[in-house]
Amino acid sequence: MKISKKIISILLSAVMIAAIAIPAFAAETDNEHPTIYVTGAQVNELIDAEGNVIYPNDVDAGQVIKDALMPCLKKLLSGFLTGDYEPYVEEFQKAFSPIFADRVLDENGEASDGSHSTRTIYNCNMPGKTSGYSEYDYELGYDWRLSPLTTADELKIFIEKVKADTGEDKVNLMGRCYGANVVAAYLEKYKDHAIENVADVSYLSSSILGIDMLDAIFTGEMVFEDQAISNFVDYFMDNGELIEDEATAELITALVEVFNQVSVLGYTGDMIGLLIDEIKYDLFPALLLDSYGTMPSYWSMVSPDKYEDAIDFVFPDAESKAKYAKLIEKTEAYYREVQLNFEDTTAYLTEKGINFNFFVKYNFPDIPIYAGATQQGDGTTSVYKQSLGATAADFGKILDDDYLNSLETYKYLSPDLIIDASTCLYPETTWFVKDLHHETFPHNFNNLAIEVMKHDYTVSDGEYAQFLQWEDGDIVGEVEKNYAPPAQESEKSALFKFITAIIKMILNLFKGVFA
Repeated sequence: MKISKKIISILLSAVMIAAIAIPAFAAETDNEHPTIYVTGAQVNELIDAEGNVIYPNDVDAGQVIKDALMPCLKKLLSGFLTGDYEPYVEEFQKAFSPIFADRVLDENGEASDGSHSTRTIYNCNMPGKTSGYSEYDYELGYDWRLSPLTTADELKIFIEKVKADTGEDKVNLMGRCYGANVVAAYLEKYKDHAIENVADVSYLSSSILGIDMLDAIFTGEMVFEDQAISNFVDYFMDNGELIEDEATAELITALVEVFNQVSVLGYTGDMIGLLIDEIKYDLFPALLLDSYGTMPSYWSMVSPDKYEDAIDFVFPDAESKAKYAKLIEKTEAYYREVQLNFEDTTAYLTEKGINFNFFVKYNFPDIPIYAGATQQGDGTTSVYKQSLGATAADFGKILDDDYLNSLETYKYLSPDLIIDASTCLYPETTWFVKDLHHETFPHNFNNLAIEVMKHDYTVSDGEYAQFLQWEDGDIVGEVEKNYAPPAQESEKSALFKFITAIIKMILNLFKGVFA
């Protein structure tokens, strides 16, 4: 049987096309690695030695506040008159410390009472997948109270388990909020292992370089700026998240306006700051050592430039430093080995072939308890720290004309004129999502990171715009241009606004804003 030259030509063409396509397909498949998802603090359930759930618990935060309010205020008023605030501190501790008693760590920063996470690297699900990986296939189970350097040991073991389960030679790592600290600790502690076993790393709303709100609490440097309070309360009142009752919200707004008109409360923030200065040395260290201050994980979210101040504030004398020496040793190890070396280590691992990506959320006011809380962020972590250096206008504003005119390129400028990403450490692999709050890590957002890692996209590829808009539960495209900032109201410092803001902060503390 004769085969025509035309058929032979077609067959040869098909073979050639297949020969070209096969390597392309293989490269695509080879680039799809399983993603190990490291969630943040206060996500994994904790149980005590007897198996009873100790986190989350059924604390009614509103009732706790209600029951404690009058006794605490009475003791506080007495402190005003006598100058002795110790009874107030004791009353406050009596009300709030029991909430954390069953999950607080010992003076060594360890769970010596036998409490632990219900999910560990040894009981995590292993689905045995070979492709089509999602962030939930290999989610790291760990005790979020412990040092990131301790959890880094577990992450190293888990990487080997995931490789064995999938047959892959490498994995991708995705750390959200505090989970990014765990990933960073692993990369610092096990650089050679990471070079051999990790392809891509994504940090989502990272707290590696600290959370300013925590800095204020751990150092006692609490400042209440008028504009920051106004930004915070206005936003949540407008969105119905702070005061659900419309009549109450309107009443407070009206009272604020009246007081602003007559300037009765023009120095409210300063007055509260003076009060905090009176009680903070007794109250804050005591509360921290009854709760989050015993957890190396929370110390890792203190900014590196505030760490030493925080140590001296929480452990003010030789006796307390000696008692908590092991805890301090754990926190200092992370500070010196991971935070201070983070940029150098990331640069070194980039040279060795690991790709780093950063995903930043923005357009939310921060909790107004520190100097500079007017900055742009996701409601917990600033744009600057999430992105490793992006320049951003304050919340509710845009970058000013002088700054915009000084730019050599507008390539990394957000269409809404809020953020200039050119000052990021990695502007080509840093993405921003507008109107997605820190507490929310939906699949759509996580999948963005997975797709970027799968294809090694950069912002110049154009597959995903650098500045994306979150709306109605989805990423709907690039943020809109021609942003017009809302009118700013001056000197809106009112006691009513401050109280509602603090209530929101306390409720969020119980709910777990660092998840």
